[in-house]
Amino acid sequence: MPGHFSFFTQNIQNNLAVFDENETRHAIQALRHGLGDEISFTDGLGKRFKGNITHIEKMAFRVAIIHTECPEYQPQLHIAVGIIKQADRLEWLVEKCTELGVKRISFMQTHNSEKQRINLERLQKISIAALKQCHGYRLPEIGTTAWANVLKEKHTNRLICHCHTEIQQPKAAENALSGDCLVLLGPEGDFTQAETEQALAAGFHYYTLGSLILRTETACMAIASRHTNPT
Repeated sequence: MPGHFSFFTQNIQNNLAVFDENETRHAIQALRHGLGDEISFTDGLGKRFKGNITHIEKMAFRVAIIHTECPEYQPQLHIAVGIIKQADRLEWLVEKCTELGVKRISFMQTHNSEKQRINLERLQKISIAALKQCHGYRLPEIGTTAWANVLKEKHTNRLICHCHTEIQQPKAAENALSGDCLVLLGPEGDFTQAETEQALAAGFHYYTLGSLILRTETACMAIASRHTNPT
């Protein structure tokens, strides 16, 4: 549906969806949807719906659900990334990861990260807007984590991308970037050699994105677009 927005709500019960003030401003005031109109929307939890508007108030509207769909496969990709310097690039990263179906985005304070606070509320709003634009199914979990904690995460495949080619390291298998997968990506300046060695010692495998040195947000896009459904 080019040029058409999907909408977002998690207030769904008994085939009736209720939309909040923000969605009301968008759907009713900006796009001028009215009673009886059919719209599509998602709960951000893996389902997409179609329904008809049945009731409109000043700060809310309701939709009767007529169709529900859920894709057979949804990516199980978790990207843990060092905090980068420019807020707009970090926001762009979240927007594009949402469009590409990343399940979880964790921001880490690493040695070369900028020591700044992450505005999770703003990132959540950006993610919701991206989900609506692309008619996606799932809102990524967005949060912060400590380096020590992310090394303990349990996933079928655990990978790290870095530029320390001099380190002797186990390389990932050809199909490692698939299924339930965690990928570590560094900030500007990459991971330190010590951090890289810690990850490898914790059981992560080296995954290469090629000979070019990519910006952090570009590396995130490359990982998200390469991640596949195991066959």
